Amino acid sequence: MNNQISRRTFLRSALASGAVAAGAVLAGCSGSSDTSEGTGSSDAITKVTLVSSGNGLPYSLLGSDGSWTGIDADIWEQIKSDTGIELTVKQAEFSAMFGELDAGRANLVANCLAVKPERTEKYLASNPYYGDAQGVAVAPDNTTINTFDDLAGKTCGVTSGQASETIARQMAEDLGFTITTYEESNAGMSDLLLGRIDAMFTTDTVVYQFNDANSVTCRILDERTASNNVAYFFPKTDEGQRYCDFVNAEIDKMLDDGRMSQIITEWMHSDMTTLINHDED
Repeated sequence: MNNQISRRTFLRSALASGAVAAGAVLAGCSGSSDTSEGTGSSDAITKVTLVSSGNGLPYSLLGSDGSWTGIDADIWEQIKSDTGIELTVKQAEFSAMFGELDAGRANLVANCLAVKPERTEKYLASNPYYGDAQGVAVAPDNTTINTFDDLAGKTCGVTSGQASETIARQMAEDLGFTITTYEESNAGMSDLLLGRIDAMFTTDTVVYQFNDANSVTCRILDERTASNNVAYFFPKTDEGQRYCDFVNAEIDKMLDDGRMSQIITEWMHSDMTTLINHDED
């Protein structure tokens, strides 16, 4: 399974974007006469506000012109088409996305986020829409790190808030390596290439994206850490559950009819819906 992914490369390069004004509206055509705005007054949901960091492909990229591209953008375009909802997309820094949810300024967080205990303890997770593999990357010319044991005494990078950070901190206690934390994965990958860190804990897709954008071949160790489900997150409230149920129905429909597979394969160049871990459902 992991070997299938590790031999794929991205055809799309990472893009930089300016900030999008909070509250930029991507409105779908509503075919419903119901006037509920999703505040608990009706079972029908006609308006959805989501928040995303929108800082990079293949996941979510919000442009200064109001455009939205990536996996989540394509999924929500399908949901708009199917349901007629009016969709508002807000942008926030990665570290501030859940703050928007806590403050009631968004109904869900959409950023191709991993399902992990730190999140599910506080928030509702939707049904997963794909699975992503976790691993350890090293620079192209690194021939000394080939297994986890080789990380002893080394410096390893992690991205703050990512599932790979949790994995790395658990392993660091046993293997004896130090950790450097980055706010953005590409910053860590750049330091890896420059020799400022010895290895980077991240997802396969981050490595492929970085390699393609920079014409390099950072290597992923054959020894793997884990694979994780990817989902949307909602408040643990009755209202949050209502939105979660609405989205789950749409995710399941798209998984069943093959549209989800098409979207994920287009961006990942591998059908990562097959990596969904149903034991975590």
